[in-house]
Amino acid sequence: MAPIEGFKDKFRECSERLEAELTSPSMRRDIAARFVVIWTLLTRIPLPQKWWPETMPPGNRVLTLAPAAGGLMGLLTGLVVTVAGFFGLAPLACAWAGAAFYFVIGWALHLDGWGDVWDGIGSGRSGDKLREVMKDSRLGSFGGASLVIAFGLWTSLLSSVAPGERLCACVTAAAAARFAENAAAYFGRYPWESGMAKGWVDDYTLYDLFSALAALVIFLPFAPVRLPVCAAAAGLTGFAAAKYMNERLGGTNGDVMGAVAVASEIISMAVWAI
Repeated sequence: MAPIEGFKDKFRECSERLEAELTSPSMRRDIAARFVVIWTLLTRIPLPQKWWPETMPPGNRVLTLAPAAGGLMGLLTGLVVTVAGFFGLAPLACAWAGAAFYFVIGWALHLDGWGDVWDGIGSGRSGDKLREVMKDSRLGSFGGASLVIAFGLWTSLLSSVAPGERLCACVTAAAAARFAENAAAYFGRYPWESGMAKGWVDDYTLYDLFSALAALVIFLPFAPVRLPVCAAAAGLTGFAAAKYMNERLGGTNGDVMGAVAVASEIISMAVWAI
C-alpha cells in the first residue's frame, strides 16, 4: 500500500500547486507568458511583439504548455482538412492538404528532429559519433526515407478516419504529440554540457509533467474516449524513446523530442483510424 499512498500524496501535492497557479493573478500572467514563448517556438504563426515577456520563463515550465499549443495547431489543421472536404476533395487529398498546412505552420520543426534521429540511428553509431551524424545539416537516406514514411502514414491514417472525426483526430493527435515531448524530457537527461534544450530536460520535474497533462486534458471534450488512449500511448512513446536514447546517445536532446512528437502523432492517428 505504501507506493499507492506515495502516489496519492504526490498527486495531491501537484493538484494543489496547480490550483494555486490557476487562481493567482500573477501566476496566470506567467502562464500567458509561457504560452507566448512556446507558441512562438513551435509555430510560424506570429503573435504581437508586445506580448513577448520581458523575462524569459524557465524552459521546463515553457515546455509544459506545448500540448495546448499543439492542440491549437491541430485545430487549425483540422479546419483545413474539413474545408477541403467541403470542396469535394477525396479523403486522401484532404489529408495531404492538411499535412501541407501543418508542415508550413510548424510541424517542420519536429520533422527536422525526426529526420536527424533516423539518420543517426541508421548510421549504427552511438555517443559522440552519433551526435556528429545527427548534427550534420545534410539529410541522409535514412532521414529522407523517414520523412516520406511520416507524411505517408500521417496522411493515409487521417484519410481512413471518418469525415466527421477528422477535426478531433487532428486536435488530439497534435496535443498528445507535444505531451510525448514532455514525457521524454522527464525520463531523459541532457547528453551534453550545453545546448538549447538543456534547461528544458535537466530541470524538468514531476510537477512539470503533471502540468503538461493538465494542458492536454483541456482537449478532452474533443474525444472523451480516444484522448486518454492517445495520452497513454504518448507517455509510453516518450518514456521508451528517452530510455533508448539515454543509452544510445547519452541523453535526450531537442532532436529526440521532435522525433518523439512525430512518432506519437502517427500512433495517435492510428488510434483514430482503427
